[in-house]
Formats: sequence, structure tokens, C-alpha cells
Amino acid sequence: MEKVIINVSWDKNYSAAPANEGVCVVVAGKTLDEVKERMEYSLGRHLAGMRADGDPIPAEFAGEYELEYHLNVRALLHYTEGLVPRTALARASGINVKQLTHYASGWRTPRPEMERRITNGIRAICQQLSSVSL
Repeated sequence: MEKVIINVSWDKNYSAAPANEGVCVVVAGKTLDEVKERMEYSLGRHLAGMRADGDPIPAEFAGEYELEYHLNVRALLHYTEGLVPRTALARASGINVKQLTHYASGWRTPRPEMERRITNGIRAICQQLSSVSL
């Protein structure tokens, strides 16, 4: 089964598009779940239309495929803001709250190293939470 990368961004709503430029499908929604539903539906309809028209289908869509959603930092920060307080993420990532807020709002774009620190900080918080037994 092929993995198809779907890039997700945030600017007042989520938006998503396949990383493969051979398939032009763009969807938007207020929630990540809404975007996922719309992407699956729209991508299926688009590929059916391509097949009906005799257009070439990119290799990863020729057989079975699975969508894998990659959130940019802004989308990731928006998605996790209701789950992980920025102060906790600041402690886990070593990036101050003000800078995280700049990244979340789009005022600043993080360098790759900062993106890794944010992702690793979120993962560290998840690991801490999953190690708690009740």
C-alpha cells in the first residue's frame, strides 16, 4: 500500500493538498477531521474523473493508497493548542511562549531546527502522559 503525503497548513482554517503535484486537489475546513473527510472524498472524485478522461494517474494512486497527513508548524500548534498549554510546550521544547505564539500566528516562520524542537516537545509531552497509570 502506497503512502500519499497530504500537506496541511493553517490560516484561520485548515487547508490541505497532496504533496504530489500531479494531482491538484485542495480542500479546507474548520477542523482537521473535516479536512480529512473532504480530502478523501475530493481525491477519490478527482481520481475517478482523471480515469474517466483517460488522464495519466500518478504511480502512488494507481493501486491502494493510504493518506498520511503532515501538518506544518502553524497547523500543528493550532491543532494542539486545546490539548497542550503553550507554557508546557515551551518547557518541553526550550522555545519561549512568545516565540511559539509568533509561529502559531504566522508572524514568524520557524527554522527546521525549531520545527524539530516543537515536534519533539509535543512527543515528549505525549510520552509523559502515556506513562501515567490510573
